[in-house]
Amino acid sequence: MKQEHTLTDYISIIREQFRPIIVCIAAAAVVALIMSFILPKTFEAEVTFKLDLSESKPLFYSPIYTQKQIDPVESQLEIIQSRTLAQAVVRKLGLNFVVRDSDRACFDSIFVADNCAPGTYHLRFNNDTFSLVNSRGDVIGTGTLGRGYDSSTLRFWVTEKSSDNMRFTIMTLNKRARALQEQVSVDQIKNSQLVLLKARSRRPHVSTAIANTLASEYINYSLRTVREVARGSKEFIESQIHVFGEELNHAEEDLRQYKEKSGIFLLNASAHEIISSLAQFETERERAIVALQESRSAIENLEAELSRDAASYGAYKQMASFPTLSNSPIIVSLKDKLQALELQKQELIQADVGSNDVSRIEAQIQSTEEELQKATRQIVLAGPSIDDPVSLQSRIAALNQITGRQNARLKQLPEAEVELAQLERQKMANEEIYTMLLGKLEESKIAEAMQISEARIIDMATVPEKPTHPRPIMNTVLGLLLGLMIGIGGVILKERLDTSVKTAREIEELTGSSVLASIPLMKGKERALIATVEEPHSEIAEAYRILRTNVAFATTARPIQTLLVTSTMPQEGKTTTCINLGITLAQQGHNVIVVDCDFRRPMLHNYFAQYVQDNRHGLSDVLIGRLKLESAIIKNSVHNLSFITSGTIPSNPAELLGSKKMVQMLEKLKAAFEYAIIDAPPTLGVADARVLGRICDAVLVVVKAQTTHREAVIDVKNELERSGEKVIGFVLNGIDTTSSYYRRRCHYYHYGSK
Repeated sequence: MKQEHTLTDYISIIREQFRPIIVCIAAAAVVALIMSFILPKTFEAEVTFKLDLSESKPLFYSPIYTQKQIDPVESQLEIIQSRTLAQAVVRKLGLNFVVRDSDRACFDSIFVADNCAPGTYHLRFNNDTFSLVNSRGDVIGTGTLGRGYDSSTLRFWVTEKSSDNMRFTIMTLNKRARALQEQVSVDQIKNSQLVLLKARSRRPHVSTAIANTLASEYINYSLRTVREVARGSKEFIESQIHVFGEELNHAEEDLRQYKEKSGIFLLNASAHEIISSLAQFETERERAIVALQESRSAIENLEAELSRDAASYGAYKQMASFPTLSNSPIIVSLKDKLQALELQKQELIQADVGSNDVSRIEAQIQSTEEELQKATRQIVLAGPSIDDPVSLQSRIAALNQITGRQNARLKQLPEAEVELAQLERQKMANEEIYTMLLGKLEESKIAEAMQISEARIIDMATVPEKPTHPRPIMNTVLGLLLGLMIGIGGVILKERLDTSVKTAREIEELTGSSVLASIPLMKGKERALIATVEEPHSEIAEAYRILRTNVAFATTARPIQTLLVTSTMPQEGKTTTCINLGITLAQQGHNVIVVDCDFRRPMLHNYFAQYVQDNRHGLSDVLIGRLKLESAIIKNSVHNLSFITSGTIPSNPAELLGSKKMVQMLEKLKAAFEYAIIDAPPTLGVADARVLGRICDAVLVVVKAQTTHREAVIDVKNELERSGEKVIGFVLNGIDTTSSYYRRRCHYYHYGSK
């Protein structure tokens, strides 16, 4: 099982793969710099203005409302970036009239109606006149250069022509508004009611116009919003003035006709008192009804505004959606109590009793209203206030009872006086109500005129002199960082996906066997050299001497004479390992022979070419009886070292290697030499190594760093162990000594001349 990489391992990987990372960084930086000059320039205009927070708290809701339910600044920022204001800017500036940048100066005074058909239009010139052609090729109008084209849905001036066939595109209002929303950003200036609005465009003048126009549209929207409630009250009062004006005219006319008909022009004192009281109470009742209707009208206007713009008043709309409280038993009982107290108050006022009694009743009314508020708080956490509606309804109910009593008294008068008194009462009541409504109308007009928006433009947007995007320096820095991330991520990903073994620690974790030596990679060599002879003081020669020592340690408990050297796949360095291991043993004074048993791809004779005329007299020839063993053994310049080449390549390698003659030959070699090192074919793919493994004392497996797969290492260990527990260890060949892992293990000392 492969061990998880540590931070040190990743740092080592980055250091070893430094060049690819540098290439990624350089490439990303160059691409970013080039793109910075290729991409179109974007200009950004800024306008600073103050928000309108006058509507941050609803007018017709109780003090139970808390600011925690909604952030007024966030609501206003959403309004500024809303589709409604974006559409208003598009209409005002004609932004859905899209032309190429080079042709923008040729058009002026652009107007596009909401119902203008979207699509691409062409202007085909014939001298100074042009035809307007739609996308289907139909001529839909004509115009003259220097004069305006005007239709019911499209209007523009052509000041000059850039070609005989100019074109422009009409986008839908919603699509262009959505695009404009992407061009605008709004941020609150810290700890203030000020915001900074930024508008981006490829043309500096357009970005300035968008910023200033959007700020102006927001201010206009705020002004319309704050005047909405006052306008609703004024409209209701105007409608009531018309109604009561008509009723007053009818009442005066009926009174005049009755006086002429009956001849009665004056009432007695009792009737006059009753009529005056009735007129007073009816006026009070109508005043309360008008106030109640005015409140309801204002609430309806507010709810209509909520339905149109939930982004601005999301919390208020939520409060307005609460169910009515009038069905609550507590609310009903308190409402009845309040009605009874209002009735007592009016009766005391009529009876002209002492002010102490009236004050006492008013105190009870105030206490009841407080109880009503408390009960409301217990029912809902936040919701519509019932102070004014309930008080007005209770007052109206009390006045209705008093009016009924006064009407009963009026009926006790003589019939002629009763009718005259009723007409007088209607005329007086309508006259007072009409006068009252005229006064309230003037008040509502003044209130509407006094409603102003708190929004103000602090700094108008000016035409930007330099583009804000792209930014070559910043883009280059970001390219460097991106290249760094890609480079590091790439080399780490490559490392994670690489299944080859790289270190001795990996092999030991995979197999549970020891790595007896790590052989450095031969760099810059045209041919395979025998390092222990040609470069005896090199790191490679020293590594083979370490291998010799570790083999001796590994076989201390069970001495061996025949050592099989194999690998997982071809070209992993097993033949080189056999020769150099044999030389180091011979240099130590042991009598050693190296036998090339690789009938598939023999290589031993190439290393000793000066001692071998051809490869036709070797092991295979001995096994088939064509050559004696003594004749196959070749000496060389290395003292105590002999070797046997593979000989003629047979057609049945596995059978020859597993024959009795092979066993007998090994026995003869063991009698003549201290060590017989067998160069066997790779284990995976052919059966030769498995056959030899049964008749040899021990097995040594060579794997190549960064080439041999981890699964192959495990497979070769399992295959060889089927022949018995003979694998004494592994040799990791071709390691890169420049890596940090092996840099710490090599270069302990350098050889030098004495």
